[in-house]
Amino acid sequence: MGGKLKYYLILHLIVLIWGFTGILGDRIPVSADVITFLRTGVSFLSLILLGFFISDKQKLNSKQITQLLLTGGIVGLHWFSFFYAIKVSNVSIGVVCMSSSTLFTSIIEPIAFKRKFMLSELILSLAIIGGILIIFGFESHFYIGILSGLTAAFLAALFTVLNGRYISHISSFQITKYEMLGGFTVLFIFLLVGGKIQPSTFIMPLSGWINIIILGIVCTTVAFMVSVWVMKFVTPFTVSMSVNMEPIYTILIALGIDLYSGTHKEEMSGGFYLGTLIIIASIFTNAFIKKRAKKKKARLQNFAQS
Repeated sequence: MGGKLKYYLILHLIVLIWGFTGILGDRIPVSADVITFLRTGVSFLSLILLGFFISDKQKLNSKQITQLLLTGGIVGLHWFSFFYAIKVSNVSIGVVCMSSSTLFTSIIEPIAFKRKFMLSELILSLAIIGGILIIFGFESHFYIGILSGLTAAFLAALFTVLNGRYISHISSFQITKYEMLGGFTVLFIFLLVGGKIQPSTFIMPLSGWINIIILGIVCTTVAFMVSVWVMKFVTPFTVSMSVNMEPIYTILIALGIDLYSGTHKEEMSGGFYLGTLIIIASIFTNAFIKKRAKKKKARLQNFAQS
């Protein structure tokens, strides 16, 4: 246990870094589509540079590259929806709605992998829906942000399931590289059609550019690569449970900044926190049930072999 402590700490540090994603998006003084365009661009460039220092020489065929680019487009739209939710509401609304990706995954995954729907997932999905409805009822003035956050959650579930299929035969580095390029391309088209590809679109203070670089390199490229590396030393269950802490970390950070600055932007109703508690409790319960089911399956296999 003691030997693995440093890996647990590294994992939670990565989750804490991811928790700053929404905070940085809120503080960067440009629109959500521009933030996503710059984030994917910076991340892709950093991955190209990183490619000179790692030994991943896997060659992909045109079909695989096309699939990854299209999935990257989904990733780009996911980030756009997430940052847009934050811009029109606040960080707390954005990250809590993102937590509902568990709900969408429980629907998409059985279809994609052709397995049966689990009763526990159905019940917990209904609980998550209940939590969302409570938040909707108490924070209805943020309805655009809530709908945008739920869209981001659905897209996150979609590309996560797709990546679950790719990872069996494509390296995480190649997946990330081509998906960042796909996201960058989709957002470039988005900005081009909207007439935003012009110098004035990208004018912001130096602090904004620093936050973009942190978002693209630290919160995207570095965090992802380290999270894959640390999975060699901790169980998938530990990773799952730790990632579930991201909305909690983000809300606490946002509330701390809000309190320090005196802006009261993150001040929410009691109903919001009740709904949030139901959603997060459902996510942790789902992880716990899957852990027990996995242990039971392992015991049965051992018994059958003995």
